[in-house]
Amino acid sequence: MRFLKSKIVLGLFAIAALQSCKKVSDIGKDNNTAILTPHTVLGASDEGWLVKTNDGRTFNSIFPPDGYAVSMVSAAGTNVIMQKSKIFYSDNNGKNFNPSSFTTFNTKPWRYWVLDCPAHNRTYMASTVGNGVAYSEDGGKTWKEDTKWQANTSPNVKITSFAQLGSNAVFAFNDDYNVLYRRDAVDAAWNAVVVEGVFPSASAYFLTANTTDLFIVDYKGLGGAWYSLNEGVNWGKFGNGALPVLGLEKFVGSASGASGTLAVATENDVYFATTNNAFVKANTGLDIGTKIYGITSKYNIYKNGNKINFLYIATSKGIYRSDDSGFSWDKVSFNEFNTVYTAIY
Repeated sequence: MRFLKSKIVLGLFAIAALQSCKKVSDIGKDNNTAILTPHTVLGASDEGWLVKTNDGRTFNSIFPPDGYAVSMVSAAGTNVIMQKSKIFYSDNNGKNFNPSSFTTFNTKPWRYWVLDCPAHNRTYMASTVGNGVAYSEDGGKTWKEDTKWQANTSPNVKITSFAQLGSNAVFAFNDDYNVLYRRDAVDAAWNAVVVEGVFPSASAYFLTANTTDLFIVDYKGLGGAWYSLNEGVNWGKFGNGALPVLGLEKFVGSASGASGTLAVATENDVYFATTNNAFVKANTGLDIGTKIYGITSKYNIYKNGNKINFLYIATSKGIYRSDDSGFSWDKVSFNEFNTVYTAIY
């Protein structure tokens, strides 16, 4: 078994912080600024470097550059998983990464073929086995085929993306037939969602979500973006008109920091819209010539109960953050952390 050996890093971190942590004491602090649940962002570079930040301002090194580009990074319970030539996992705070023995992953050009689901104590991944779902209950060390499906599920269905709502309902989507499945508990079967009314025709859609809304976005750009406010039963076109994308520009992903907003990232631009308005280019703050490789959404929960949303993008010129749901961007990685980031979680 091949090991990706690390060098001394800037302080080993507790991977448990990938989920959430609570401050020991907020005595004397304003409830508006005391953070109960901070966010964690993982960024990975074209040289295999893995870094993290909890505030978009201070970065720490997890795993040093090893010369192999990362195309996907994610939490897996308290562990970290990433995709290079294959899937690797770390169960020792990033000291080293081991290759997964499971090899039938169905990797996709969007990040959403992987979903870490603490509510189920599982990490889900798209697979070429069965109906296309594999899961791990030990942070990516071992994987199993998910065999719990409603009766008469077509063997041709292969799941290609996942999403989870704040209700902890988990959804799985197949982009060949545009079929949506739902699981409400870890021991429940995947059941097809009965869609009412208009639903987009087949294309290369990927599924994503915020805490209240489901979205599907056409990776090819032709079908635009769609959303559901009632857990996949009814769908409507998001934004007024098509996404303004020309040529063969690749779609990187989408993320929503708040209900009623959506930021869609392509390799060259970010587009932003609210529910009933047209998508507009949202490149304010991005350096000219920036190539975009990934997008993710995060949030902080404050002591007074307020929830503040953030979006991050991995780019050829560093990591950028948006505090306004994707309309404008600020660069947050500097000095030695100012490098080419090819994946973000």
